[in-house]
Amino acid sequence: MKTIESYGDTDFVWSVGKPRTEDTTLLIYFQGERGFASFIAGASIVAEDDDVCKIFSKLLPVEPMNTLPEPATSGWRLSETYNEDGRRYFILRINHAYIPSAEKTKAWLYNYPVFRDITTCLSKYGVNEMVYLTSNIMQDFIYSEQVNIPDDELLIYDFDLQDDTLYLTNGESIDFQDLNIPPPCWIASEAFQNFCANNIRGNWIVVAGSDHNTFVNEREANRMLQYLEDTHALLPNEKYKREFLTVLYEAEGLI
Repeated sequence: MKTIESYGDTDFVWSVGKPRTEDTTLLIYFQGERGFASFIAGASIVAEDDDVCKIFSKLLPVEPMNTLPEPATSGWRLSETYNEDGRRYFILRINHAYIPSAEKTKAWLYNYPVFRDITTCLSKYGVNEMVYLTSNIMQDFIYSEQVNIPDDELLIYDFDLQDDTLYLTNGESIDFQDLNIPPPCWIASEAFQNFCANNIRGNWIVVAGSDHNTFVNEREANRMLQYLEDTHALLPNEKYKREFLTVLYEAEGLI
C-alpha cells in the first residue's frame, strides 16, 4: 500500500509502504553528469528493479513542459537492492538538479534542503553510509590546475574523516593540488555528515576521471563498476548495461 511522508520541503511517496529498518548504504548518482560514467554505473546496478520511492520537492528544477504519451517524472527515484553479503542499498537517481551557471548561482539554496530532508527521512530506516558517484568534470573545464584522474583510477574521499591528503586507488598521493567538486555532490555529503542520526559507517565521494572528448565515458564507468563490485559486493546487470550503452551511443549519433 502506498505511503506518503513529508519532511521539510520534501515529500516521499513509498510505493509499497515504508521500508523496514536495517543497516543500509545510500548510493547516489546524477544521470545528467557529463560523460554519463556515474549514470552507467548506478543504472547498471539498479537494472530494471522497480522504484520503492519517488521524491518530490518544490525546490527541484523541473522543466515546465512535458511530453505525451510517456511523460517524464518530476521526482527523483529511489530503488532498493541487496549486495552479495546481504546488506541493503538504497540507490538514488537524481534526474535533474540545480547546477550552477552564469544564470544559476543559488546551488546551496535549492540543493541543501532536499538533501537534508532525504538524510533525515532515510536515517529512520537504517541508512548509515553514503556513497556519491561522480566524475572529475572540472579537470578539462575552468580550472587549469585541476587534478587529472586517469580513466583507470578513482579518487575516494571520506567526507567525514576529511584527510588532508588525497589518494588515487593506486596509492598515488595528489595532495599537492586541490580537487574542485561542483554541487550537488559536496552538498549531499555535507547534509549527510550533519543530519544522519545513526553512527556513520562512511561518507564517501567517489570521483572517476572525465574525458570531454568522448560523449560516453565508458572506461570511467567500468572503473566505477569494478569499485562497486570489489568494495561493496554490488554486481551489475550486464545485459541491461549493454542495452543502456546502445541507447547512449545512438543518442551521440544524433548530435
